[in-house]
Amino acid sequence: MPRPESVDEVAKWEDPDGLGRTELYYAPIFWVLLPLAALGYLIWGTVTDPGDGWTGNLLDDNSPGNLWNFWLVWAGAAVWLLIALGVLVFRFSLTSQVRADNEWIHQHSIPCSVHHSPYRSDDGEGGSWPTFIAIDHRTADEQATRIHLGLHVWLSHEGVRGELDSGSLRERRVISSTELFGEEAAGGFYLRSIPGFGPAEDFEAHRWVLLTEPRDGEGDATVTTVPRHKKLQKIRRRLRRKAARKSTS
Repeated sequence: MPRPESVDEVAKWEDPDGLGRTELYYAPIFWVLLPLAALGYLIWGTVTDPGDGWTGNLLDDNSPGNLWNFWLVWAGAAVWLLIALGVLVFRFSLTSQVRADNEWIHQHSIPCSVHHSPYRSDDGEGGSWPTFIAIDHRTADEQATRIHLGLHVWLSHEGVRGELDSGSLRERRVISSTELFGEEAAGGFYLRSIPGFGPAEDFEAHRWVLLTEPRDGEGDATVTTVPRHKKLQKIRRRLRRKAARKSTS
């Protein structure tokens, strides 16, 4: 039964491919560098070939001067830079929130085993996606069997499937067995999707997820995919080496 060893490990589980980090940090930095490069080019042109001064007739084919002689170009580059800097500052301000979310997952997540569901979600394009049943690892075997059966029967009902496809339950990503059957049925969950899950071989490789209730108690639980065994060991080796270097420095 895998549990994250640190907040940094949660971050790796939440963003295994680094796409979130790219969106949060690297992409905004790239978009700041572009207007800076444009302004650098304009400055270089102004120094090396001043031309006839500034003009606003940018769209006039007969306008004299080079690109840096048009004040509209300078204004556009400056506005572009200001917008890019604003996005960069905003994205960097989210760092503490992301860290807090990962800390919450590390402290309050529940490891759950994952099982096939009889219901396949309509993708709206004539196809379907698998859905899942998750069982809290702390649930006794007999209770887990009853909960799994109850969720299986519930998900097999045509009326329920209609609600999940296009009705009031369509937007629900996680539904607990407690919500459906009462407190005596605690320990089970219907999962509409799991991050990183695709074909059947993905399911065979991933048998665990973390479920974390939101801090404000509203909305659905967060689903975090536990990496495959080899990838999990690789993540832990890397983080342990990093921690060892910090402790010796």
